[in-house]
Amino acid sequence: MLSFLSKGYRVVAHDRRGHGRSEQVADGHDKDHYAADAFAVAKALDLKNAVHIGHSRGGGEVARYVPRHGEPAGRVAKAVLVAAIPP
Repeated sequence: MLSFLSKGYRVVAHDRRGHGRSEQVADGHDKDHYAADAFAVAKALDLKNAVHIGHSRGGGEVARYVPRHGEPAGRVAKAVLVAAIPP
């Protein structure tokens, strides 16, 4: 992330539900909910033509996000899956 920031890109990272500083909830720990949560962040920030990068389980989240939430909203320019666990 720091590399992208140093080159002038805007970088947004979110805590997946139940992780980090996100609310600890008992349900919704699946790729459909994770993708919907990422969409809520993108929508709230009005992100357009963003590059979504996911590593490991985050790659699965990106793989689910793109077909469900990328169009027609125009929120996805590219997707990068790094050592991903896709659905």
